[in-house]
Order: sequence, then structure tokens, then C-alpha cells
Amino acid sequence: MNKIYIISGPAGVGKSTTTKGLAEQFDHSAYIEGDLINHMVVGGYLPPWESEESLSLVWKNIADLTINFVQANKDVIIDYVAFPEEVEKFSQKIYAEVKNVEIIYVVLWVDSGELLRRDALRIKEHQMGVRCLELVNEFEIKGIDKRFFYNTTYLQPSDLDEVILTIRENSSFKY
Repeated sequence: MNKIYIISGPAGVGKSTTTKGLAEQFDHSAYIEGDLINHMVVGGYLPPWESEESLSLVWKNIADLTINFVQANKDVIIDYVAFPEEVEKFSQKIYAEVKNVEIIYVVLWVDSGELLRRDALRIKEHQMGVRCLELVNEFEIKGIDKRFFYNTTYLQPSDLDEVILTIRENSSFKY
């Protein structure tokens, strides 16, 4: 059974580090970076948080790529900010097209102070500043089932293997 991991959370929480490390754990995997899909639109670009049409297109493209990779017998790891409504639409499309697949949804989480500290360590052009805190607020008001949250506030980069193992083995993350 192929697995699809959707690793979400506010900007700066460690999605990219975690998803890349997770993808390397599989013999046959594909890594989808949602921001790259998003930035494929050049003319008429609108950030997905400002345009439902842009956000919908990003998720449609992520789903289509995922289906192609799963049909090629790859486990898929998705790195993108994903709220339950996007995960639900994505899951419906996947399950309509692909059989024998499991979707895992994880919202990486850290407290706000640690999030800002981590964001400040990023390359200047990747820093999100106040947008990190806006996303924290969005995740908090969405009422996401707590079973999908994985708090890594007190973990260090050297704990990446522990984070990956928890994501792979914690059945509460199954969507």
C-alpha cells in the first residue's frame, strides 16, 4: 500500500526539513513542494491566501501529480500549508482515482516564540515574519482535530530522525 504524507503547519515550523528527510526514508518516493507548484503561475499570480482560485489550482495540481506518482508505485510526501478543507477535497480526488493508498496528515507545531526564532534563522528571502503568526492563528481557529498536531517546540534539528519515526508510526495521523 502506497502512502501519501501531507506535512502541514505554519511557515517556519520545519515542514521542508521534515518532508525532505521523510522522503529520503523510502526506496520509491516523490517529494512535492507545494510552494513550487504555487509559483509556477507567473502572469496574474496571486498568493493562495488571497485567492481561492489560486489555492484551488495549487491543490488540483498537487493531487494530479500525487495520482501520477502513486500510480507509478511511489510513496508521496507533500510539503505545503494544508487545512482540513483542502485535505478533504484532496483525499476525495485521490480515493476516486487510486485504490490501496493511505493518507497521513500531520500539522507540525511549535509555540509562537520558537516559531519566530526558527523563522529568523531562515535565509532572508524565505523569512515570513508576521505571516508565521497569521498562519498560527488560522490553524487555531480552524478547529483541527488535535490528533493531527505534532508539537516539536522542544526538539532540535538533531532530533529529525525521531520526528520522522513518529510521523511514520503514529496511527493517529491517518486521515
